[in-house]
Amino acid sequence: MRQVVLPGPGSCEIVERDEPPGEPGRIVVDIGVSVLSPGTERAILLDRPTADARYPEHPGYMAAGTVRGGDGAGPAAGTRVAVRRARHASVAVVPVRQVRAVPEGVPPADAAVWQLALTALHGLETGEQRAGEPVTVVGQGLLGVITRRLAAALGAPRVRAVAASSARAWTCRTEPGTAFVAPDDHDGGSTPLVVDATDSGPGLATALASAADGGRVVLLGSPRAERADVPLRHLHDRGLDLRGAHVSGLSEADEDRLGDLFFTLLEQRRFTVRDVLADYPAHRAPEVYRRLAEDRAFVSAVLHWDTPRPAPTRLPAPARTAPAVRPLRFGLLGCGDIGIENARALAAADSGEAELTACHDPVAELAEETAGRYGGRAEASVAALLARTDVDAVIVATPHDTHEPLFTAALAAGRHVLLEKPVAQDLATARRMAERAATARERTGMLFPTRTDPRFRRAREAIAAGEIGTPLGVATSYLTDKPAAYFLGGISGRVATTWRLSKERAGGGFLIMNLIHQIDAVRALIGREPDRVYAETAPSATAAAPGIEDVVGVVLRFGGVVATLVGSASAAGGGGMRTRVWGEAGEVSLTPGFTLTRRGARHPEEGGPAEPAPSAIELRTWAFTRFARAVREGAPVDVSLADGLRTQAVVEAAYASARLGRAVSPARLMEGGAA
Repeated sequence: MRQVVLPGPGSCEIVERDEPPGEPGRIVVDIGVSVLSPGTERAILLDRPTADARYPEHPGYMAAGTVRGGDGAGPAAGTRVAVRRARHASVAVVPVRQVRAVPEGVPPADAAVWQLALTALHGLETGEQRAGEPVTVVGQGLLGVITRRLAAALGAPRVRAVAASSARAWTCRTEPGTAFVAPDDHDGGSTPLVVDATDSGPGLATALASAADGGRVVLLGSPRAERADVPLRHLHDRGLDLRGAHVSGLSEADEDRLGDLFFTLLEQRRFTVRDVLADYPAHRAPEVYRRLAEDRAFVSAVLHWDTPRPAPTRLPAPARTAPAVRPLRFGLLGCGDIGIENARALAAADSGEAELTACHDPVAELAEETAGRYGGRAEASVAALLARTDVDAVIVATPHDTHEPLFTAALAAGRHVLLEKPVAQDLATARRMAERAATARERTGMLFPTRTDPRFRRAREAIAAGEIGTPLGVATSYLTDKPAAYFLGGISGRVATTWRLSKERAGGGFLIMNLIHQIDAVRALIGREPDRVYAETAPSATAAAPGIEDVVGVVLRFGGVVATLVGSASAAGGGGMRTRVWGEAGEVSLTPGFTLTRRGARHPEEGGPAEPAPSAIELRTWAFTRFARAVREGAPVDVSLADGLRTQAVVEAAYASARLGRAVSPARLMEGGAA
């Protein structure tokens, strides 16, 4: 049989091992699918202190398959069953009580989440969910999604889904009665019943804040935070009732009763989570666990054990073999400074993932040069490029004021779109584009290459896991020294243009051109939106355009976290990018190298073996590869246009603040209000 093994922190393997022997009272099940339990398995994979991992670990406890045989005490051979406490493996030998027949027509992946459904139902029952009563669920991992959908199935007319970031907002699209809410979205909403499915201290604080006075707050499952700052006087004054609910406290009779309820809901088609689970053949489990550790938009995955692993060929491989999966074929719009960098990055991508097939620029010589160096064919017009049958997706790398018409044309032609930052030259245009993206069948995304940087991803994971405690502050700077000629021809000087000098065309200067990367990164690191923004700017001393700023200072307030950002394009000697985030228990630094320093430690912990920082081309190559995989697998993209719109709202708030001399709320601007 095949089985998933975690031999040590951060690693995953598929191994062959002998099947366990059959025993009296046990049933042999050929597993068809197993589903990851992200909270538990991420904690084990990353060796969190509360996970109590003992490597090698054999993870998993949710599966479904077909009974092969047993001792006659359970379902007959050939019966489709869900299996509790079954490891990720192709065969399970389990006690009779751990299997349950799956009703006809129920997808096996839905039935497989039986174990987590018991946890969720126990939590709702502990919270005394009442018919007609709205419910809030804090935390939108798999357990949170299951809990909120079961609450709706049991009669909640309205469900508030609260999460620390918008990365999983996509999971609410098929739920008309569910509203996704980020903790900083002050919609004034509260409910009498709140379920905390975050397993974190900050999550519990959010849950308490989301409860109506006199309400019930249920702490669900296995909390993994060592401590949480619970305001006991606050609980008393508001009359809040805090309750714990763990499935280990259920009797066998209660397990059977709640199991009956769950399978009835499945049979009546009143519950499903199949739409939020990504499908993978079991032999790709190592890829799934990497995604589990890195991708905040990832909810969970189904491992298919009945999909055979491709057999290795016994013949010598030819010099160049056709990829097993057709690469995503990109058309490039814009072949200037950033455009040619994108072409270079595509040329460096794995041939089975992404490739450049066409490019266009109003300056024909630029397109011809790009195609000659990095492949594809130069097209004379946008329409000609979009008409090609070998263009699946389009990269828009043109001046900011041209983004909207090109984006619209690409979607109308049925092409996926990856857009250079910012979304557009102003927030109103960006909002129209994000609304169009939300209803499009094609995949759309933003290019913020920092999101693919391993240093950024390790830092975000460390912060989310509480390794620096509650975040307190962020300091980031981007200092560079651009020559005056940059504003007339870019860094390369390959084309004469003045759009960078135009406030109307570009939207601004260093803030929207460059510091926007740091704003996006800080938002993603903190995992929420800033409440207010204060900024000061000074015009460029080299560019003949008073409306184009060069020196920028921005302060963002995220609840209790204060972030300061400083940038300039005229810093002699440059200095590059530096970002650090500190909290009550430590500090994490992203650049120039990843370090994690815990309070009281004499030396910082490095991010692993010393390795060179990734180049800008490598970051873009990874971004294109990840976008291509998202398109093929139907998975969320790294940065959606909705996410890019929120970053642009912060930029717009900074410009308004610098103009008005006071703090500005990005949320008000997002809603179309005045600064």
